[in-house]
Parts: sequence; structure tokens; C-alpha cells
Amino acid sequence: MREFLSSHELLNLEDELRAANQPLYVHKNSNEGLDKSIKSLSLRTGWACYLWTDGEGLQNLKSTEPPAPKTSEFKEAIKFAQERKHFSVFIFPINAKNSWLESKLYFSSHTPQLHGVAKFMFILPKEKSHKFFTDFGKIVTFNMGLDGNYVLRDGKWISANDLP
Repeated sequence: MREFLSSHELLNLEDELRAANQPLYVHKNSNEGLDKSIKSLSLRTGWACYLWTDGEGLQNLKSTEPPAPKTSEFKEAIKFAQERKHFSVFIFPINAKNSWLESKLYFSSHTPQLHGVAKFMFILPKEKSHKFFTDFGKIVTFNMGLDGNYVLRDGKWISANDLP
């Protein structure tokens, strides 16, 4: 199984989560390796990281316990996460059709305050968005500035297009 996020992307996500005072979101179509990546983050930082699975609920990735009760539906899981009193990270992959529609319906009629000790990250389908995320969220970009046509010159990455 491949990683959902590379080690550099996980470090970037860790920094974003530490500084976050609003929900974070990324655009990805696949969730392959998501649980492994977030568990790695959880083990390295000691954070309680919960992954929501539609129909199953919120699962603490460091624990072998069953998912938290009454969190199988999106709105129930959001409510559970908001009631947390200790630092926790909640990951909501809503890029599947049913969960995307359920979240859009929820955010159309609710504007929850998703800040404080509980940190939220949503995985949205590529090229889709919702007013809630554009108004209240922050997109996490994992562009390390090294993709494309860059070269290392004198210890700095510069665009090959800028070379004489």
C-alpha cells in the first residue's frame, strides 16, 4: 500500500495543524494509504488522531477500540468532535459521492465553529468546493516548490526558465 502523504507532506501538515485556527482541507480523489499516513503522524506527535469512515464512525488510529459510538453519520461525527476538551485531530475524507453530498447538505444548513482544541481536516474531491470551506476553511497545499522545471544553483532552487 502506498502512502497517502509523503514524509515531507506529513511534516507540512503537522505544522499546519499546530497553527490552525480554522478547518483545513485538501483536494484528493483517492484515500489509499490515508489511515497509514495519519497513524504515522499520530505516533510521531502523540496526538489523538481520529479518522471518520462513512457508515462506521470515528476511529482513533492509535487504538484498537471500535469506532466512537453514534459517529457513523457525518453530522454526528462533527458534533462528537466539537465536544472534545483535549487536543485532537479529526480527519474527514468526504471525497466519496455519498459523504460529499451528506457534508454539502450539512454545511448548507449549519455553520459550526470548527476551531479550538479540536483540529479538523477535510479531504474534498478534486475540483469541487463548497462555500463553507472557501469562507471558513484554509486549503493545505503540499507543493514544496520543487515540482516542475527547477534547478539547484548556489544553494537555491530557481526556475530553469530564469537561467541565461
